[in-house]
Amino acid sequence: MATVAPPLRIGPADHGRMMTLEEFREAEELDGYRYELARGVLEVTEVPYDPHGVVVANLYDVISRYRRDHPGVILRYGGGNEFRFWLPRMISGRNPDLGVVLRGAPKDWRGRRIPALAAEVVSRGSIRRDYETKREEYLGYGLLEYWIVDPLKHQLTVLTRRGDAWNESVFRAEQVIVSLRPPDLWDSVVEPSSGFGLRRRASRQVAGWCQDR
Repeated sequence: MATVAPPLRIGPADHGRMMTLEEFREAEELDGYRYELARGVLEVTEVPYDPHGVVVANLYDVISRYRRDHPGVILRYGGGNEFRFWLPRMISGRNPDLGVVLRGAPKDWRGRRIPALAAEVVSRGSIRRDYETKREEYLGYGLLEYWIVDPLKHQLTVLTRRGDAWNESVFRAEQVIVSLRPPDLWDSVVEPSSGFGLRRRASRQVAGWCQDR
């Protein structure tokens, strides 16, 4: 009689382990850590500390206000517990700090609507991953917009899709933020655009995002 092999259990000791995407999908994860697969290599990191978490919470608050004030645009939003971006060709599985799904977005092979926007909050240990690796992966995933929120520099980098490439805009404290896709998230002028995106213009101080009070 054939026996069923127990599921693979992974923890911090497995950081750097080579894995297939299927192995990563099926693995049981030790609680208290974040797990991502990067080009076939397992990355295990500590759950972010309060300063990082507060900036993420600030983003959630802004998204929530926009969703309340502009019903019918945002279907849902969430973080790594709600979204995992699967990239089979890159053998990667990523958990964004923030993902935003618009109403009417196309569905993936699992029947789930695909996020239009993702945001990552930069920490000292994630600079290269957020600015370089995920930049390429999120373009390959099909996002329309990727935000890199950097509390270390009090800076926001907005990457908006232009065909098969990103168009990059960098905003620092006191500058006006221009976003071509939802959410604009502040006092805004909304103009219809192609597809399910909307053209937005929003002004807000970048510094306010990066406060961890």
